[in-house]
Amino acid sequence: MILGFSFEDSIESGENKDYNFGTFQVSKVRMSDDLLQDGLLKKDKKAGSFIIIGEPDISLVNDGDGKCHVEINGMDMYDPIQDEVKARNVNDIAYWEMDDNYTGGLFKVRSIHFCGGDKKDFSAWRKGLDTVAKDLAKKKAERTLRLEFNDEIWDTLYDFRSEPIDYEKGKKIAVRVVSQFGEESTKVLTMD
Repeated sequence: MILGFSFEDSIESGENKDYNFGTFQVSKVRMSDDLLQDGLLKKDKKAGSFIIIGEPDISLVNDGDGKCHVEINGMDMYDPIQDEVKARNVNDIAYWEMDDNYTGGLFKVRSIHFCGGDKKDFSAWRKGLDTVAKDLAKKKAERTLRLEFNDEIWDTLYDFRSEPIDYEKGKKIAVRVVSQFGEESTKVLTMD
C-alpha cells in the first residue's frame, strides 16, 4: 500500500496502471488528516484513519466545432469499516477544480466549480424544479471564502460541466474533485 495525505494523478502514470507488480497488488491509501494533529487521532476501532480512494468519474465530452467540455459524474471511495466500495455521486462533491492546460507538473487552478447540497434539495435542483441546493451551496461558499457572489457569476460556478474548452489533440486537462468529507482525487484526461 502507498500511504499519503493526498495524491496527484501522475502517481498512476506510466506503463503499469493496474498496480499489479508481479505477485503484489498495490493500492493507494489516503490517510486521515487527523493523523497530523496531536490529540485528534480517533481511538475508536471503527474510526477510519485510512481511506482507499478511487478516481473521480469524469467524462470529456466532444461538443463539435473544435470545442469540448468536462463533465463530473461522481467519485468512488473504499469504506474499510464496511469493506465495500461506495459510490459518491455528484451531490456528495463539494467542489472541483480544473487545469485545462496541464503540463504534468504544477496543477494551476484555472476554473473552480461548487456543487453539492442536501440530497433531497439537490435532487430537486437536478430535476430543474428548485434552486434550494444551489442557494445553500452559495451561502456556504460565501461564508467560507468571505466573498459575495452575484447570481450571474454564481450560476457559472455552480455546475458539474465545465465551460467550453478548445479541442487540441494531445492536450492534457487535470481535474481535482473534493468530496464534502474532504476526500480528494485528481485525474488527468488527454484529448485524443
